[in-house]
Amino acid sequence: MKILKYALLAGLIATAGAAQAAAVTITFANPIFDSLPGADSDAVRATYKSGNSTQNFSANVGLFTGSASKLSGVEAGIFINGVNDVLMYCYDIFQSISGGNKVDYTINFNGPTQRTLDFLGAVNYVMNGNSNSWNDPFAWVRPLTGLQGSAIQLGIWESLYENPSKNWDITKDGFTATDLQAETKDWLTNFFNAIPAAKSLDKKYAMTLTSPYYQDMITADPPVAAVPEPESLALLGLALGALALTRRKTRL
Repeated sequence: MKILKYALLAGLIATAGAAQAAAVTITFANPIFDSLPGADSDAVRATYKSGNSTQNFSANVGLFTGSASKLSGVEAGIFINGVNDVLMYCYDIFQSISGGNKVDYTINFNGPTQRTLDFLGAVNYVMNGNSNSWNDPFAWVRPLTGLQGSAIQLGIWESLYENPSKNWDITKDGFTATDLQAETKDWLTNFFNAIPAAKSLDKKYAMTLTSPYYQDMITADPPVAAVPEPESLALLGLALGALALTRRKTRL
């Protein structure tokens, strides 16, 4: 009987945790790219090879912007520029997104891969004067020009879709991109060259937004406390109350 009680309590606590999953609705700006000096994006051709399959696609790449609403389980301060200016890069090549789309996302605080964190650390290294003493850990989501943002987007894709055993090189192997403008290519080369010297971005500074229907995103994550949902608090309170009652009965 005692084992059954504790199993039920564990189930309640697990349910409380599940109910607290963080979520947000993003409305993408139209036009979708952030307004930065120079071209706001770069039109490239990309190829992804996996096993015997090859996927070719064309894309305009750069920094996306939009607004956040219907926050669940998180505070508005989780977005570095606030809910009216959410800055994002695409974290997936298999689905699509367009300006004006309104998407319900689940927030994953452990979403960025280590290889992505390595690349974003190199971006911060370069953008903080080739130094690991970063004045701004969010420099990677604050490019100075539109084409610098394009280079960061392509590097993120390289981090996701290239074989980790290969060198960082956008021109060969599993993931490639061509037709890059000169500025995009120069920034990307600088970022790749910095990877051996740069420290990785701490995962607490990034999060992914995932959807089964639209492209996933990666964005900055200023560390703030999660906000428990009312139903989560109720379930957790019920579980703790039941635990206290069980202990009291055991003593009697």
